[in-house]
Amino acid sequence: MSKLVLVTGAAGFIGSAVTEELSRLGTRVLAVDALLDGLYPSSEKTERFHRVSELPGVSTMKFDLRTGDFDKLPHDITHVINEAAMPGLSLSWSDFDLYSSCNISGLSRLLDASRRWPLEKFVQVSTSSVYGAQAIGDEKQALAPVSPYGVTKLAAEHLSFAYWRESGIPATVLRYFSVYGPGQRPDMAYRRFITKALRGEPLTLFGSGKQSRTNTYIADCVSATVTALELGRPGIAYNISGSEQRSITEALEIIEGLVGHPLEIVSHDAVRGDQVETRGDSSLARAELGLVDSVTLETGLAEEFRWLQSKG
Repeated sequence: MSKLVLVTGAAGFIGSAVTEELSRLGTRVLAVDALLDGLYPSSEKTERFHRVSELPGVSTMKFDLRTGDFDKLPHDITHVINEAAMPGLSLSWSDFDLYSSCNISGLSRLLDASRRWPLEKFVQVSTSSVYGAQAIGDEKQALAPVSPYGVTKLAAEHLSFAYWRESGIPATVLRYFSVYGPGQRPDMAYRRFITKALRGEPLTLFGSGKQSRTNTYIADCVSATVTALELGRPGIAYNISGSEQRSITEALEIIEGLVGHPLEIVSHDAVRGDQVETRGDSSLARAELGLVDSVTLETGLAEEFRWLQSKG
C-alpha cells in the first residue's frame, strides 16, 4: 500500500510548509483545514490553501475536525500529521470553548477515526507551552502550563497517548519551540515587529524584552516533522527546538539593523501566560529525527524580512 499522509491545519504557517515538503518528496497528501478566523483573518490561510492545492500529489479539502464527516475522507490513510489547533495565548483566556473544542474535541474525533485506517504513524504537534513559564531542559522537565492554550495542548498530548495505550494508535508528540521564518503567522512577535518596522510605525513590545527563546527555523521544524513520520517512536514526546537562546531585545536589534533605522518601541505589560524563558534541549530529536540548526537568528530573521518585503 502506498503512503497517504493526512495533514490537518494544512493552511497554517507550519502545516502548509510540511505539505510543501511532503509534495517535494513525492508523497501523496490529503491536506485539510477548517479555514477558521481567530487570531487573524482567514484570508491568508485561504491564499496558502490555494497554493498547496496546486502542488503535485496534494489533494485539499475544507474540513473541520470538530464537525466534519470522517467517512468522506479516504479510508487508506496511512500517516497523520495533526497540525490543526487554535494557537496563541491571549484569546485562550477569553474564549476557552474555542480552544478546547479545536485542540481537544476535534483531536478526539480524529483519533477515533484513525482507528479505522491502516495507520502506521500519528504525529501530534504540541508546544513548549506545556512546560509553563520556564521551558528549560529536555522532555523530562515538569509539565506545568500557565495558559489555557498550554493546558489544551497538554491535554491533547495525554489524549493521543491514551489512544496509543488503549487502541494502539502509534502516536508520537512533537513539542515545537517558537517556530519562525518566511510564512510566519501575522500575530507572532517577529512578524509583527518586522511588519511595523518596514512601515516605519511604532512597535508594540509586551514585557521587558528580556524574555528569551530558543527559536526554531521553519525549515528545520519541517524536516524533523516529516522525519517523525518514519522514525518517531510511539509514546514518545520530542522537543523540536533550536539551540541558540536569544532575548526579544536582541531580536529587535537584529531587525533594526535589517531595516536600517532606529525602531520606535512602545512598551506594554507582559501578555498573560507568556513564557519568561525557553531553552529547549532537543538532544533526543537530534539523535533520532535528525533535527539541526541550519541558520542563526540573524540569518533566519533576514530571510523573514526579505519575504515580508516581497509581499509589499
